[in-house]
Amino acid sequence: MREHTDTFEALARRCEAGARELEHEADNAAEVLAGRCGGDQIDPQQWAAKQHAAAQAAREYAAELRAEAGDDPTVRMDPARRTQAERVAKAAEMGGYLVDGRPLAERTAQSGMYGTETERVAWEAGTHPAQVKAAEIEATGRFTYVAETIEGIDQVPLWQLGGTTAEQVSTPHPERTDSDTDEF
Repeated sequence: MREHTDTFEALARRCEAGARELEHEADNAAEVLAGRCGGDQIDPQQWAAKQHAAAQAAREYAAELRAEAGDDPTVRMDPARRTQAERVAKAAEMGGYLVDGRPLAERTAQSGMYGTETERVAWEAGTHPAQVKAAEIEATGRFTYVAETIEGIDQVPLWQLGGTTAEQVSTPHPERTDSDTDEF
């Protein structure tokens, strides 16, 4: 018999599995970053600290799910609670981050382009899928919102597992110099 994926225990296990992977990445930060595009521009210690914080947040959330389940961890969750737990589990499985699609969704909804009327109406009503996802993520209380600008260019905003949504994080990036560019 196949186990339901919407139980407290199933989602707690997903959070813990993601936490183990985050811890592994943090413990091997230099090696992991060396294999990523732009990884040489990231401080491995700072990155590892973020991964450890994400792992801790996932583990704490798993413990809360189990405590909430009480004596029967196979109890199925109500849809709203399940959605929040799935957001935390997904972030733990995806390296500790979830992308915020609201800026792109808002630009599309406000563009007036053909075929965007439904998106505009949903955006203005606050029911656009990107807005709903953001509310679900924020409701967990487990994410730090990160919106960076690097050299005047807005980066893709995201939520980092660990911390609270009230925090705003800006990672320091070294200033580029002429020696960082290629000459032609």
